[in-house]
Amino acid sequence: MKVLWVDLISELGGAQRSLLEVCSALNVPPVEVAAAVPHGPLFDRLTERGITVFPVSAVRARRSGWGLFTTAARLLRSPASVSQIIRAFKPDLIHANSLPALLALGHTPERQPVFWHVRDLKFPTLVGRDAARKAARIIAASEAIDETLAEVLSPRLLGRVRVVRNGIDAARFVPADPAAARAAFGLPPAGPVLGMVAHLIPWKRHDAFIRMAGIILKQRPDATFAIVGRDLFKEHARWVGQLKSLAESCGLGDRLRWFGEVDAAEAILPAFDLLVHPALGEPFGRVVCEAQACGLPVIAADSGGPATIIEHDVTGLLAHAGEPAAFAALALELLADRPRAARLAEAGRRRVLEQYTTRHVCEQLAQEYRTALAAARATDDEDDSDKERSRNRYSDE
Repeated sequence: MKVLWVDLISELGGAQRSLLEVCSALNVPPVEVAAAVPHGPLFDRLTERGITVFPVSAVRARRSGWGLFTTAARLLRSPASVSQIIRAFKPDLIHANSLPALLALGHTPERQPVFWHVRDLKFPTLVGRDAARKAARIIAASEAIDETLAEVLSPRLLGRVRVVRNGIDAARFVPADPAAARAAFGLPPAGPVLGMVAHLIPWKRHDAFIRMAGIILKQRPDATFAIVGRDLFKEHARWVGQLKSLAESCGLGDRLRWFGEVDAAEAILPAFDLLVHPALGEPFGRVVCEAQACGLPVIAADSGGPATIIEHDVTGLLAHAGEPAAFAALALELLADRPRAARLAEAGRRRVLEQYTTRHVCEQLAQEYRTALAAARATDDEDDSDKERSRNRYSDE
């Protein structure tokens, strides 16, 4: 089975990291995986892992002002168009890692199964409905995304939707020595450390984390706060400046540490006592699973994907409406009740290993691939039989 994955972004966001891990795990005989992605970090990582990679032009789809209709024009200027790649690689199945990637496929060979991996809660409805018609399977990366698709797609298309939750590499994200992690990143050896790991994008709500930190610091002056992430696409310089000003106005000073993107999140996560994830409308929440796998208690906004990953007060805590005061109250509770924090962390890690690993993703996708290919072959066989019956009928006449 030959599978071609397509993505038009090469910076390592959550969707691209998922592609990297899944493609690496799937690329084992009898499955041969190739990828069509732009030059950049994802291209290089795939190549390092022995995946055949074809270059295409990058097309950035923003959460506002998507500009998806420029995709085809930009691809004409690519080193090799997606259609040329399809002809060269001759995949049995094509897996588009985003809506822009699906649009970039253009006309694919008849009855060649195409998968659309939906990783966003927001996309242009009319464009999505039209594009979904070409997909044999529509893969929802979380239950929250599945609910969104149920609102916008027709009942006929909903029959093609399968929920395949994102997963993390359970071999990488494991509990580790907090003292060593703190020393490696220059964090204080004593006192609680609360962290947030997310690219510097407004909807991730770093401002809520900073306001929460200001509230907590009044009761726990020994606390330190860490923000890990960067302006991935260099689109939010003004926003980053506003965050720095907010931190200053909240009196955080050196109690707030700023880290650029840490390539291996598993290295810094063990340095934290808590992970806080205040994003509203998060499609999945990959870092929630990563932190839980590392043995951390997690507090997230009661919204989107994290609300389906976390069972409140069982595998983590959910802050109502994602308010800074609500986060602060819950965080102070856990810092004061270490046995409860440990119970949540243990239950969260167990849930992640049971349901949210790359192995689970690959098993589900492989089954869907086999089913889709079998259906396509059955249709071909049926058409061949119809043609044979037609020839016999004319011959008899």
